[in-house]
Amino acid sequence: MNTRPRRRKPVKKQEQEETTIPVQTQETPLKGNPYNHLLVFLLIVASFFLGSLYTKVQYLEKNTALPTTQAAAPTAVPNNKPTPLHVAKAIGIDPQKFKSCLETHKYAKQTTDDLTYGQQIGVNSTPSIFINGQLIVGAQPFETFKTVIDQEITQPNYPLPTGNRVNVDSGSLPALGDPNAPVAVVEFADFQCPFCERFFSTTESDLIKNYVNTGKIRFIFRNFSFLGPDSTTAAEGAYCANEQGKFWEYHNYLYQHQGPENSGTFSQANLE
Repeated sequence: MNTRPRRRKPVKKQEQEETTIPVQTQETPLKGNPYNHLLVFLLIVASFFLGSLYTKVQYLEKNTALPTTQAAAPTAVPNNKPTPLHVAKAIGIDPQKFKSCLETHKYAKQTTDDLTYGQQIGVNSTPSIFINGQLIVGAQPFETFKTVIDQEITQPNYPLPTGNRVNVDSGSLPALGDPNAPVAVVEFADFQCPFCERFFSTTESDLIKNYVNTGKIRFIFRNFSFLGPDSTTAAEGAYCANEQGKFWEYHNYLYQHQGPENSGTFSQANLE
């Protein structure tokens, strides 16, 4: 019997490397798992956006904060109600008589008839001014009226280059000036009309100073209340004031206190 010990077959180097279990360190899972890289990346991105959002919020809070005095200030409410005119007191007439005249619409028919008559003779806008029947429309400058009036004084009722003269009734409201003056100037107007107010404030005073007060013209006002309910009330009020001998004071006061059209400035309650 052969008692010689058997020699072991040597293990190849490649087999040793394949069977060796590597010793894992703390870096091994990070390097070996690709999802860990993605997680770290997402955390970095999220941190960036959170920081950016925080910065913007801080900026907005800093720049939109109101001072405590502004925050406590009450909100202003516009007051569109017109200031009462107290016409009767302002022009020196009996307030109760004036109020009663307005409330009963004593002159409603007269006001309607004035409007109809103006339309019949060709009035379709205000102011319309007839100088011895020659029509001038609009708030023209004083020089325009001066030229026409001077020619009427030197050459009464001369032939017009265009159009025809209109025979204009003077109405029942009192005229300014000499009733025998050679030239009659009749204005059809609405108390609410802004162009009528312009004529009143820029031209009428010069006509009165240069022609009415010198006896050369008589100036007549006629209602043409076509702009709305406040116009009608103001026209009726003109006749009510005239009952107490204060038409021209009423006329001047309303044009000096004109408001926006149909705003209530010339409503019955506000005139009283």
